[in-house]
Amino acid sequence: MKLTILGSGTAVPLLERSNAAYLLEIGNFKFLLDSGAGTIRRLLELKLDLSGIDCIFYTHLHNDHINDLGAIIWSNNYGFKRKKPLNLYGPKGLRKYAKILINRLLKPTRLHFDVNAIELENSCIKIGSLKITTHKITHSTTTKSVAYRFEHKKRSFVYTGDTDFTDDVVEIAKNADVLMTECSNPDSKKAEGHLTPSLAGRLASEANAKQLVLTHFYPEVLKTDILKQCRKEFGGKITLAKDKASILI
Repeated sequence: MKLTILGSGTAVPLLERSNAAYLLEIGNFKFLLDSGAGTIRRLLELKLDLSGIDCIFYTHLHNDHINDLGAIIWSNNYGFKRKKPLNLYGPKGLRKYAKILINRLLKPTRLHFDVNAIELENSCIKIGSLKITTHKITHSTTTKSVAYRFEHKKRSFVYTGDTDFTDDVVEIAKNADVLMTECSNPDSKKAEGHLTPSLAGRLASEANAKQLVLTHFYPEVLKTDILKQCRKEFGGKITLAKDKASILI
């Protein structure tokens, strides 16, 4: 498995950090994990083929995680004449979101490929030899959110998206080889529905994860010593996500 960071930022615009987006390559499959604003540009900068994306997995439907979906559909329809289906996976509400986006906002004269929106909560699916487990997690009281666990050839990768610290997120991250989670705010400014560096470290520690990748940085946390705060709780390998960097899993 290969993880490429396309966007390690948040709703606050930063030139060096696009909105949340990640590319996960497993065998011949290429998956996007979220697709916030800037996803297409990052793919172009890395010379990665947008039309080759097989599926997109959404953690939740906040704009900084899904903004580029319309652009992705439009580009595949008019820029590349995509033929194979584009499968979207995500929490409850994704099907309605996709229907409104295509039929009421984009309104293409003809869609050359199928867009399938599949809603997941506490689910397990298989794509080839890849096992994907999802778990409903807590981000906000008004938002449906899921975390993803990808397992392939005895290796495991977990992506939480935006989350608070709960037993549910610890459960899906258990013994993960690589856990990627958000790190929105410094320890001194905990916000509801988000993690701080030390809470992200606690999550990795309680889950017994081998490696922790921190991402989704607001400007204030970037002004602090993220590693020092995280090390209060987690003694394993810690990586701070940077746009266009890759990690082998």
